[in-house]
Amino acid sequence: MDRKVTIKDVAREAGVSVATVSYVVNNRTDLRISDATRKKVLQVINLLDYTPNQAAKALATNRKDLLAIFTSPACSILKKAEQLCTIQFLSQFLHKKNFSLIYLEHDYNEKCEQADAIICYDVSSACFRQLGDNNFIPLIALDCMVNDPLFFQINTDYKLLSKEAQSFFGGEPYRYVLLQTDNKEKEAFLRDTFANILFVSSFEDLHPLSGENLLVTESSLNSLLSEQNKVCFIPSLSEEKAKVLLQCIENALQRTLIDQHHVLV
Repeated sequence: MDRKVTIKDVAREAGVSVATVSYVVNNRTDLRISDATRKKVLQVINLLDYTPNQAAKALATNRKDLLAIFTSPACSILKKAEQLCTIQFLSQFLHKKNFSLIYLEHDYNEKCEQADAIICYDVSSACFRQLGDNNFIPLIALDCMVNDPLFFQINTDYKLLSKEAQSFFGGEPYRYVLLQTDNKEKEAFLRDTFANILFVSSFEDLHPLSGENLLVTESSLNSLLSEQNKVCFIPSLSEEKAKVLLQCIENALQRTLIDQHHVLV
């Protein structure tokens, strides 16, 4: 970014007045500012790297090269297996890029001070907001829709995915099968995008699918369904997606201003 971020930039992004930003920065206690407004302003300050003093500026360069990943509680062994596959994939990928990855339990609700940023994988909007309220390090939404321009979110390009599946099956009907998600915005979007979709939460949900044309994006389901069905397997997490995730993390850590925070891969 070529120009210095000003207090007006913070106020505009947070949707508050310049005076409100000033009150938050100076920790004024004689004025009533709601916790929600205060947290919003602090999040924007962190995102834009607005530094009213040199001590605060030093925080932005105090890199640890350590990332955290947070997931929703697994509702089934299938979900747990997929989460483990994702964590292993990202851990190996990030290790090659000189980052280490730590795992935060699903009931973690404290301030994470040891990491540079938190990757929130397939979590609900409520969980994401709670983490955002407790932490002022960057949060990155992976495979979940939070619909907040303050945060980077990286999702599969599901419309492109639908076209690839139609091409694979030659126009024949197919069903998109994937694991149940806690992210209701994502679930609603997928139900609108795909004519035939099934969210599964147990092995029993898979039994009636034998012999069908199936679109699958999760490794755990592909290993169970590929023998008895014609499966179009397009992994939701790929090397390309991991590279985009890393670039978003770097942009967030460097407080790089961009126009598009919702990235589709």
